[in-house]
Amino acid sequence: MLKKIISLINLLLLISVIGAADNAENTNTTAQYTENGIKIDAVLNEPVWNNDALVDDYFITYSPLNGEKLPFKTRVQAAYDDDNLYFAIYCYDDDPQKIKTSIAKRDNISYDDWVSISLDPLGNRQSLYRFYVNPSGIQSDIYETPASGENSAPDWVWESAGRITENGYIVEIAIPLNSIRYTSGKDISINLIVTRFISRLGLFGAWPTLDPGSGIFNSLAKIKYDHLGKQFLLEFIPSITYNNIWDRINPDTWTDPSDKTEFGITAKYGLSSSITAEVTYNPDFSQIESDEFQVMANRRYPVFYSEKRPFFMEASDLFDLAGGGLNMTTSVHTRNIVDPEWGARVTGDIGKVTFGVLAAGDEWPGREIEGEDNRFLGENANFVITRLKYGLNGDNYIGAMYTDRSIGDYSNRTYGFDLTYRFLENHNIKANYIHSTTTDDEIGADKNGGAMSFEYKYSAQTFESRFVFENFDEDFQMDTAFYDRIGIISSELELTQTFNISSDWLHTLIGYADIGYLHDNVTDMDDYKIGLLVGAQFIKQGYLNLYSHVIDRESWVDTTFNKDFNIGGNFGMQITNWFYWHTCFAFGKYIYYHPTDPVLGERFQLHMQAEIQAGQNFRQVFSYIYNRLNDYESDERIYDLNIINSKTTYQFSKEFLLRAIIQYDDYQEIVLADFLASFELIPGTVLHVGYGSLFERQSWNDETGRWDYRNDMLKYYQTTQTLFIKGSYRFQL
Repeated sequence: MLKKIISLINLLLLISVIGAADNAENTNTTAQYTENGIKIDAVLNEPVWNNDALVDDYFITYSPLNGEKLPFKTRVQAAYDDDNLYFAIYCYDDDPQKIKTSIAKRDNISYDDWVSISLDPLGNRQSLYRFYVNPSGIQSDIYETPASGENSAPDWVWESAGRITENGYIVEIAIPLNSIRYTSGKDISINLIVTRFISRLGLFGAWPTLDPGSGIFNSLAKIKYDHLGKQFLLEFIPSITYNNIWDRINPDTWTDPSDKTEFGITAKYGLSSSITAEVTYNPDFSQIESDEFQVMANRRYPVFYSEKRPFFMEASDLFDLAGGGLNMTTSVHTRNIVDPEWGARVTGDIGKVTFGVLAAGDEWPGREIEGEDNRFLGENANFVITRLKYGLNGDNYIGAMYTDRSIGDYSNRTYGFDLTYRFLENHNIKANYIHSTTTDDEIGADKNGGAMSFEYKYSAQTFESRFVFENFDEDFQMDTAFYDRIGIISSELELTQTFNISSDWLHTLIGYADIGYLHDNVTDMDDYKIGLLVGAQFIKQGYLNLYSHVIDRESWVDTTFNKDFNIGGNFGMQITNWFYWHTCFAFGKYIYYHPTDPVLGERFQLHMQAEIQAGQNFRQVFSYIYNRLNDYESDERIYDLNIINSKTTYQFSKEFLLRAIIQYDDYQEIVLADFLASFELIPGTVLHVGYGSLFERQSWNDETGRWDYRNDMLKYYQTTQTLFIKGSYRFQL
């Protein structure tokens, strides 16, 4: 296998010169240098903004319509000084009163009008820094790579301002050079693309034209800078976190406060303009944002929760492998580092080479476990993850990765290779292979296994096809990854046809087919499905989809269940500037995943969500979930659940908000309440005060002196309450 991989790498290097087409618009535009700096206020009264624009024209749509003109012009200008890159964007609009905007928390402007500057500062087409701003100046930032796509987790330090005018809105942006990795020196070219979204029309447009076959990395324009100097980067973020927890012992008594104060510090140093090193001790991993709610009833696979801890969020995409992603969500899921005592990371770029090293010590496996012996008591699990990518033509690359998780006499090591390769403009291949070796003296033997994923994608203006093949050996194990199963071979084919419609309200009609097959090597059983979907996309971000699994066979506990003719659909729309509605439903045959006695059931699922924006500062979100499963033969109720969520936010300013979350779950018979006051001056300089409360349905049994969950006298008691205070400050030298 290794010889085959080396041969493939040599072949790709040989033919890389005829690989992906570079469709960048090779402009000769030079950003204007200013010695006086620019005040970020969206007024544009500095002399530098009187110079020629990068573009002053109609952007071309890329979604849901492709290749049409946006109805309003957009003017983009660029400037810089010794410390910052500056952009001024004038988004013209014939009816400014219909522009949708809000004063919202960072990364929470997707339903608003917005404009974005996306930069490839290294010019290697392997990463994009995407800076989004709405007409009120609220920020959102995304990091994008060819392997992983978009990731909204990183938060960079940058400035923005916005205001609505009589003929549109203006956005002004300052991006500090020490917030990004870039190439320093003379005559520097930076690749960029500018995108714009008009909420009420539901249209996305871009300059240069974003070709779906070429991909975003090969559709970038160039902007020249006469000189970009190296910035000195040294910053420290000390933090302090205080937690206090009370538990109810009986109806009249609470435990004493279980308070805990933790101090931590993170430091970052710029080794060069394109290489940074970071270390952290007892890092701040407190979560002010709750994990996304997920229904816990009748799950076959474990729940995936995205990373929310600041140290791990930045540059996390670098450590992911390209591939199909049917079975493996990510090859490096840093939440597997549960309770880190320390962490260190070095990431950077040297020419066409991108590299990263992440190490951490996790105290969680060495904790005391009540009522159990822990052979790793007091020891840390040490993680080492290394990544290397070499850029070929365009956004193509070949890469390698090594991971190691070790504790005591246990170790899990993997060696991975991956590539992305675009050819003949519309065709794209992504693939990876991973070999794992697990040593555990307790079982007295080593386990060796492999996993591979291959994805082929064809993208044209109105048609797209995608084929994925994956194979996971029975002895494959990767402790850094998140995946569902081992011992399987699976494949999936997706076909999508879009029909552009010339209408004032309807954008596109969509036809979609999905064909899947899976063979379980352990049970020698097969799963297969055929799904069909018809849909439409229209103005006001509207969509309507109806789908059915006309064939659906799934195996569980030595039985193959026939789930044919599942039917579902979804609808969503920004009905007015202040009201958004979404609903989805599904009904048909479904499996009750009991570990020993599964049955075929008949389910009905319903989800409804309303988002109300009263003025620019207030936002209220209500959602309701109903989930019912009956035995298909007897029609007896297996379970049903009702879940109600309420999230209320008042954003006083960009920096300060109050938020309240209330959740009722009658399946688990709990009520959760979470209240937060949050002030964030910039990422890293924050103060959060939160209070949480848990109510459980139960009763107190005086005879046993214990809580009782199985009688007619149940009522909701507050069983836990928590107080949380966290502060940190970013010192930048």
